[in-house]
Amino acid sequence: MALALIGDSLLYSVLPIYAERLGIPLVMVGAVLSINRWVRLLSNPLAVQIYRRRSVLLPLLFSTGGAAVSTAMYAFPLGTLSFLLARILWGFSYSFFRLGSYLVVLETSRPVLGLAMGITQAVSRLGSAFTVVVGGVLIDSLGYQTGMLAVAALSACAFPLFLILRLQLKRHLTGDSPDVEAERHIIPHDRTLSVTYCLAAGFITYMVGNGLVSSSLSLVLQQRVGDAVSVGSLTLGIATMAGLVFSSRWLTGMVVAPLAGHVGDRFGRRIPFSTVTTLQGAALILLAVWNSPHATVVGIVFFFVLLNAQRVLLDAALGDSTQGVGQGHIIGRYNSLQDLGAALGPVLGYWIGAALGFELVYGAAGLLLITLGLGAHPFVQFSRGGDYTAPN
Repeated sequence: MALALIGDSLLYSVLPIYAERLGIPLVMVGAVLSINRWVRLLSNPLAVQIYRRRSVLLPLLFSTGGAAVSTAMYAFPLGTLSFLLARILWGFSYSFFRLGSYLVVLETSRPVLGLAMGITQAVSRLGSAFTVVVGGVLIDSLGYQTGMLAVAALSACAFPLFLILRLQLKRHLTGDSPDVEAERHIIPHDRTLSVTYCLAAGFITYMVGNGLVSSSLSLVLQQRVGDAVSVGSLTLGIATMAGLVFSSRWLTGMVVAPLAGHVGDRFGRRIPFSTVTTLQGAALILLAVWNSPHATVVGIVFFFVLLNAQRVLLDAALGDSTQGVGQGHIIGRYNSLQDLGAALGPVLGYWIGAALGFELVYGAAGLLLITLGLGAHPFVQFSRGGDYTAPN
């Protein structure tokens, strides 16, 4: 999965910079980066239905192929349409990656759900962190097309690794049923979050973090830093600089995600999630009002550190409340709302940012996150099978 994600991760840092040279109008960058999320509104329910009928192995194998092909398609500058088609293919592939990994964790790791979610996130993004840095260097030194083809070749290396790991994955999927696992680890009702809140929070946090900030990061850096930055005797191109900053999301996640998951297992999800989300909103407001290059870099890195903790805590909170035959349906709705938010983020961000400036967009997004963090509400009791009712 780490290798499958690398093309998508690299595109976020380089497309805004190379868009005009690739024949993509700046106003269409947000649409290209977000269309895979719109597609997942259709492919997520399809993934739910297929996983009900089959094991995770075959869908994951086909998704691996789709990821490699879509990354190779990024290398050929055939205009907006070719990029839209590549992103559509990636959207279908990612639906199966995400739901499959979530279901495996729920079925095998209920007693330490937060820690397991954190480790899964850390491992899956290992390739992203490596490739955003190395890919930026390759593109700056070899050119866009050659650099992107090299990344596509690396993504294809997931095939032999997938075959090697098949037996181990099958072993994970045997054992106790999800209901038995759920009984072993129950978070007290007042220490976690309701499904209603998780669904709303998934939409908002992905709209801001995975949509708005991720898609506009390299452009904001270019506006505040310029086309290159000197570090001693070394001069870094903006693609390399954006890759280094963007990779902090995954580099820090290797430590922050498992740690946040462990904290959530021990102290509950509600208070940690509320804290990191409120701080995340404050970081965005500081980015909006303090536009020095150094403050921008530090602020974005801090934002990504909090984003890693936020995602694990929210995923684990949803997992606390889903079990039995209905869990796939609830997780599918959660994924679709995340994708809807992440799809709206780049489009709204670029439309408003192009007209009024990204400072206003970041400030408004920061206020929204603070409201969400302070508004965390108590758990709603769930019945078995995935339906929920309010507690008496």
